[in-house]
Amino acid sequence: MWLRDDTMIYFSLAIGLILIIFLSFAIYGLWVKYIHDKTIRGFLFPGTMAHELSHAFVCLITGTTITELNLFTTDSAGIKYDKPKIPVLFDFAIAAAPLFGCAFCIFFLSKMLGNPIHFDDAFPKEIHFTLKGFFDLLRHLLDTVWGTFNSFKKEFQIKDVRHILFLVTLIIFAISIAPHKQDIKYLVLGFTIIAIILFFLDKAGIHLLKYGWWKYFIQESWQLTTTIIAALTTLLSVTLIIMGFIKAYRLTFGQKGTKK
Repeated sequence: MWLRDDTMIYFSLAIGLILIIFLSFAIYGLWVKYIHDKTIRGFLFPGTMAHELSHAFVCLITGTTITELNLFTTDSAGIKYDKPKIPVLFDFAIAAAPLFGCAFCIFFLSKMLGNPIHFDDAFPKEIHFTLKGFFDLLRHLLDTVWGTFNSFKKEFQIKDVRHILFLVTLIIFAISIAPHKQDIKYLVLGFTIIAIILFFLDKAGIHLLKYGWWKYFIQESWQLTTTIIAALTTLLSVTLIIMGFIKAYRLTFGQKGTKK
């Protein structure tokens, strides 16, 4: 499947995951601000449950005390916990949990629906660890996201119930990845450090991609990452366009309506 310098996939995934963090955060913030709050929280409720339960699960694993867990009210769902026993490391693990939890929900429900939309998960055959290689990597990530969007547009059938369910699932759980503002610093730093560690492990001769289970995990992660980015990019674009029209309408007709 992959390139001669397999280590570049780790940097590509790290960049993709960081993009997901900022895109989901931006969309969730805009939706809550400009649409009725309870309506949005009600629509995203399944994703909110996955988000908060992912936090709770990692809290239990790391021995972090949960002081409050509220799941069943759309206006105050959330979790509170004490300071982790190992700061920064456990902070990152707890903060990153919803990303993997929500992504797993998309993966699981897609499998349950028989993978209704097929995407290209290929990685370029040759990318070198150079400055040019880094920009080639970014370009390929954008090309893959665009290809994912086009594949969805071509294959999606409005009359197919499986396609509708997959689209709704993708929207709900992709937006529900949105982290709390204070968690973003841990996520960006954490994914960057993990990519660097995996890079040096490979350079030291520990080639994890030779193991089938790890290669499968990375392959599915790559496909999920590009799919979620494509969905979030589209949603953000549509949201900004609608907001622009609404503001233009208010400026044009709202002010005129107030004149006497």
